[in-house]
Amino acid sequence: MTDEERRGSGLGDGARLQILLDVIKAMSAETDFDRLLQLIMEETTRAMEADRSTLFLVDRERGELWSRVALGLQEKKEIRFKSHLGIAGHVATTGELLNIPEAYDDPRFNQAVDRQTGYRTKTILCMPVRTKEGAIVGVLQVLNKRAGVFTAADEEMLDALSAQAAVALENARLYEDLRNAYAELKQLDAMKGNFLANISHELRTPLAPIIGYVEMLLSGRPGPLTDRQRSHLTVVEQAVQRLQGLIEDLLAFVQMDQGELVIRPRPFALGPLLEERAHLITPRATEKGLMVEVAAPADLPDVLMDPQQIARAVLLMLDNAVKFTPQGGRISLGAKAHVTPDDAPPGWEHGYVEVSLSDTGIGIPADKIPRIFDRFYQVDASATRSYGGTGLGLALVNQIMEAHGTAVTVESTPQVGSTFRFRLPIARPNG
Repeated sequence: MTDEERRGSGLGDGARLQILLDVIKAMSAETDFDRLLQLIMEETTRAMEADRSTLFLVDRERGELWSRVALGLQEKKEIRFKSHLGIAGHVATTGELLNIPEAYDDPRFNQAVDRQTGYRTKTILCMPVRTKEGAIVGVLQVLNKRAGVFTAADEEMLDALSAQAAVALENARLYEDLRNAYAELKQLDAMKGNFLANISHELRTPLAPIIGYVEMLLSGRPGPLTDRQRSHLTVVEQAVQRLQGLIEDLLAFVQMDQGELVIRPRPFALGPLLEERAHLITPRATEKGLMVEVAAPADLPDVLMDPQQIARAVLLMLDNAVKFTPQGGRISLGAKAHVTPDDAPPGWEHGYVEVSLSDTGIGIPADKIPRIFDRFYQVDASATRSYGGTGLGLALVNQIMEAHGTAVTVESTPQVGSTFRFRLPIARPNG
């Protein structure tokens, strides 16, 4: 091999193809932009058997070519220069491939870069990096400081490498944009949570004295009320209680969304809890002409859950049933023990109690059932106006159940009614 021959030109087509496949595989697996730049340089230098490789990226805003990585230099530093200067600038401007055997004999060669890096360039092979649309996004070049020329086979290899580099860079940019967008979304989500928490607490502050004064007036302690005054105050009381419920739902949503929901499971009697929740919802149900019934056996075994959170979930489900059941309908809350079931989840060795809530409401279309537990979702966009609510009720129920390791199932027929079911583990006898 003479001095005019490039080291490694004896590589056969099979060896070059294998190197190229290895490079493609390595580039395709990397999504971090900085690490990808480094990888492109390493793989290009290896594949081309060059002394040094540089990938210049086009910075259109500043009209510059820049590189964070110049492999083969003793000291790594960012290189920047105007995009029309030097060999790389010529390739970025014209889109031509340049194969230069004597860099210092070519007037386009920017000797300032060598002075800046302390390198002495001999031969250059420089190729544009294009997107699939043909836009030049960078310049890939390999350099040698020894004698020798780059061959036609080298040009083909660098062309293939630059094409793969373009694909890898685009994928990395998209991934980086997605990661940045996700980080921004998380930040906005945290801001949303903080805002909801703050506004909920702020709404609670003036609401407390309103509730207190309404209750005091209705008690008759400040003086007797006429029937008309009592009726008006009762409307106010119901409205502020409704507002209080919405605020509590918002606070619960924020707590769960931020992972602040604390579950404190303990054995408790489920029957009295169901009776008490149904009693709370009865005044609203009676106003609509609805019948509420509870069927919980007296010998129902205790369950192991957080009673406060389960009570919240049951009340939210009852509230939802009252909201969407027309006048004259029926709401049934029941519970049944399964002491030795074959379908008990792992760890529920004592069986489970299945709670069911049925109504004769408007029902849910089959294709909408998977979404009813989504936050802020309403089956019908007009439902918020017709029935009220935030669209958080069932989402909160779902989160509470998931936090307890269980789930809610739904069966529904439009214009006939719906049945919601969930299971709770039976507590070990005697605690």
